[in-house]
Amino acid sequence: MTRAEILTLVALASSSYPSMQTRDPRPIVQAWSVMLADMDAVLAKTAIIKVCRESQFFPSVAQIVAAAAELDPQREQLPTAAEAWEEVNRLIRDVGIYQAPLYSCDLVRRAAQAIGWRQLCDSSNPEADRAHFLRLYESMRGKYQETRANEEALALSGMDAVVRALAGKLSVK
Repeated sequence: MTRAEILTLVALASSSYPSMQTRDPRPIVQAWSVMLADMDAVLAKTAIIKVCRESQFFPSVAQIVAAAAELDPQREQLPTAAEAWEEVNRLIRDVGIYQAPLYSCDLVRRAAQAIGWRQLCDSSNPEADRAHFLRLYESMRGKYQETRANEEALALSGMDAVVRALAGKLSVK
């Protein structure tokens, strides 16, 4: 995103909050120029409009990024834990133990495999399996989202290449 586009977005957000209209926008422009640099301008504008309509306070970068993630049709939207469990139950009914299930995403597959497909299909205690699956899936989902956020932050800071180079030197061969 260009600096001019960032200026337009800061002006849009500032105009929605009377207390921000008298403040110097330069620090915000500088911060947003770094932290929102990888975001599409149209998506950023849409996210800012969404946050401004929902919040009484000036939008933080975190709120803008979260809103953009929800709005971005190209970003993989992971199912919630309840949706993932519903998918596994449907696959148990439709596919059963003798066929390979096709999962909607890798995270659902990994959580189901961690318990074991045969175990899930033949279970005599589905309530315990459900609780175990939900805990596993939420943990995996949180780790996935944290890793993705870290990669994006490293890329924005310009440190991603340095980290990869260090990781390459430290890898065990």
